[in-house]
Amino acid sequence: MNLRKRPVYMIGIAAELIGVHPQTLRMYERKGLLCPRKSIKNTRLYSQDDVELGRYIQKLTQEMGMNLAGAKHILDLEKKIERLGTENLRLRGELKRQSVEHDRAVQEIHRSYKREIMLPLRGELVHSKRRGF
Repeated sequence: MNLRKRPVYMIGIAAELIGVHPQTLRMYERKGLLCPRKSIKNTRLYSQDDVELGRYIQKLTQEMGMNLAGAKHILDLEKKIERLGTENLRLRGELKRQSVEHDRAVQEIHRSYKREIMLPLRGELVHSKRRGF
C-alpha cells in the first residue's frame, strides 16, 4: 500500500495537523468530503492524503469563502477532470494504435495489387475495334 494512503492518524492528530477541531472532520465525513478508514474498533484513521485533502477543504472554505457544498462540488469536478484526463490518454493511445494498424493494412493492400497487376509486353497490346454505339 502507498504510504501516503496508509491510515495512520487518529482523528485528534489529523485535526491538529489540518488545523481544525475533530468535530469539523466528523462534519466533513458526514458531508462526503473526507472518507477516513475505520479500525477494527471503529476508530477513524486518516492517511497523509486525507490530511492534505482536509487542508485543501480548509483553504476552499476559509480562504476562498466557499461553503461545504461548494467545496464538495469543486472536489467532485476535480475528480471528474482527472478521470476524463485518464480516459483521454487511453483513447489517444487506442487511436494511435488503430492508426498504425490502418496504415499497415493500407500498405499491405498496396503491395498486393502491385503484385497482381501485370503490364503486357510491347506488341501484346490488342486494340479493340471501335463499335458504333
